[in-house]
Amino acid sequence: MYPNHRTIVALYRKHLFKALSFILSVSICLSSQITSAVSMRSNVYQTSSKKYSAKKWVKNGQSKYKRAKFERAVKAYNKAIASYPDYFEAWDGLGNALYCLGNYDMAVQAYDKALSLDPNHNATWVNKGIALYKKGNYEDAIKLYDKAIAMDPKLASTWYNKGVTLIALGRHQEAMQAFEKAIEINPQEDLAWHGKGYMLILSEQYDNALQLFGKAIQVNPERGWAWNNMGITLDKLRLFDDAIKAFNKAIEINPKSARAWHNKANSLYNLGKYEESMRTYNKAMELDPLLYAGVKK
Repeated sequence: MYPNHRTIVALYRKHLFKALSFILSVSICLSSQITSAVSMRSNVYQTSSKKYSAKKWVKNGQSKYKRAKFERAVKAYNKAIASYPDYFEAWDGLGNALYCLGNYDMAVQAYDKALSLDPNHNATWVNKGIALYKKGNYEDAIKLYDKAIAMDPKLASTWYNKGVTLIALGRHQEAMQAFEKAIEINPQEDLAWHGKGYMLILSEQYDNALQLFGKAIQVNPERGWAWNNMGITLDKLRLFDDAIKAFNKAIEINPKSARAWHNKANSLYNLGKYEESMRTYNKAMELDPLLYAGVKK
């Protein structure tokens, strides 16, 4: 038996930001931060008696990684490391693949090894920081982002990730400054627009947040969670029909987003479309039975 409308709507405000699908950390998985392997000296290949050279195993790992076959990527990178243990790209790639499998501790260890081989590789410091963020080690992540910024202050994604982590630490003013810095460096960094918009939602500046989400979607219209956030903002502005259109776009991009279905149900309810709203709530629960945890049946 599903929760009734009154129960769910009564909890709507309480769970608003749970339903706000804000992808805070720049995803390492398939991210532009991932670096491709560089050429190695020819003597590297002479050290390996494997069927494939270390370089070929790294290319194999990259191929698997790009196709989101992360377990196979890990195996390939390990093969490369077995052939030549001091191959930076193999350790770096291994860290990325382990991160995408949710093995954050092992990812950090792989990044540490990579950085011991090349401590001047900015993206690896950032990716290690993202892994530490996922582990809840926010202060340590900030230190790594600051190190990366000292090396390259013009990398917008580093400022964005710093802003994300500052939010987790409750340092909202500094987070806003970090997002603004990212936008200043690269106005095409759509995630930074989302970050700033998220901060405005927290302070209930919905009109301004809507403008920023609009800019972000204009840059990259293929993020389902971005449309979801825009829908929430439109709903808060009581533009329910437009909110539903935004949630429909989010669902079109990611049909398995329980939050988008839930938020669409809220807007349908606000329009008085109760039966359709209940069907949509039920769809959200079907996708994520824990979405309404604690709601009386």
